[in-house]
Amino acid sequence: MITTTVVLVIVTATFAALIAVFFVRAQKNEFWQHIEIPQILWATTGVLLASSATLEAARRKLLKHDRAAFFRLTAWTTGLATFFLIGQLAAWFQILHSGAVLKYNPHSWFVFLFSGLHGMHIVLGLAGLGYLLYRTRQAASGPRYQMKTRVVANGVSIFWHYLDFLWIVLFGLLALWRR
Repeated sequence: MITTTVVLVIVTATFAALIAVFFVRAQKNEFWQHIEIPQILWATTGVLLASSATLEAARRKLLKHDRAAFFRLTAWTTGLATFFLIGQLAAWFQILHSGAVLKYNPHSWFVFLFSGLHGMHIVLGLAGLGYLLYRTRQAASGPRYQMKTRVVANGVSIFWHYLDFLWIVLFGLLALWRR
């Protein structure tokens, strides 16, 4: 739990600093134009929320010692997260092809910065999910093995839910903030 707390503090500090820069930069009239947020970002936000729901359901199955259901739901979470990342990349291409030039519009730059850094954290979460899938692919016994799996699942789950919350904040800023 200490590791999860330290990671969340670092992630929070990093994104808080970037959000502060976003607000300061948004106050400058020069080159700041609101851009149309690609519709796919709305869909991927729903996919990310669904991945949180499947991971929470998986965690609860693990508490009931249902390893097979945990594995299946964690695999679904991993698939949804992968779909989220693919959607984020598609949004990047849509923005680039829309004519928004990063050099002249810092708002579009923040779309890439926020979604790119968030995506890197999603990849970190995917590593945790991958570890859990590896650990639970076959039945294993023993209280120490099961306890460690539950502790890791709790840490990954907390991190994952936090990433969902963070994306809602970042996406809200990108979609709704008007100077």
